[in-house]
Amino acid sequence: MKVLIATENNTKVEACQNAFSTYFENVEVEAVFVPSEVSEMPLNDEIGNGTKNRIKNLKQYALEHHLDVDYYAAVESGIHNYFQHWMITSVAGIEDKEGNTSYSTSASYPVPRECVDEIIRDGLGVVMNRIFADDDSGHHKGGIGFLTHGKLTRKDLIQESFMTALIHFINDNW
Repeated sequence: MKVLIATENNTKVEACQNAFSTYFENVEVEAVFVPSEVSEMPLNDEIGNGTKNRIKNLKQYALEHHLDVDYYAAVESGIHNYFQHWMITSVAGIEDKEGNTSYSTSASYPVPRECVDEIIRDGLGVVMNRIFADDDSGHHKGGIGFLTHGKLTRKDLIQESFMTALIHFINDNW
């Protein structure tokens, strides 16, 4: 089975590989960068729109490069306001070769109000690096890794969002 994922970020690729391999055998995940067509730090609905756009652009890429793909996958992370509280979340999307789609979110985690403007302007990684004096927050542990003292990682959250997006594909009656 071939899965084309819209990123070259190893953490996201591994999370996707792990999620698909939980339910399917012989999974090959190929990473390709395609644009999200949203802000660098997606805000509110831009998060889901970025995921949808990446899948659309993946399908175009596969068509142009004559790739036989079983599933297209993408994940976009950003900041959203929910119940007047700011949170970081990821939206994973999966589309199969027949055009069936499913989307899901990761667990969200809170952002202090005083950090929101800086995150929107400079990105979560920059703010986390400043606060936690680390230069690699966006690629390994992620912000959630720092905030949970390593008990949860960015990969965990992304893998979870892919696994829950797969619910549609692993259950005939759901």
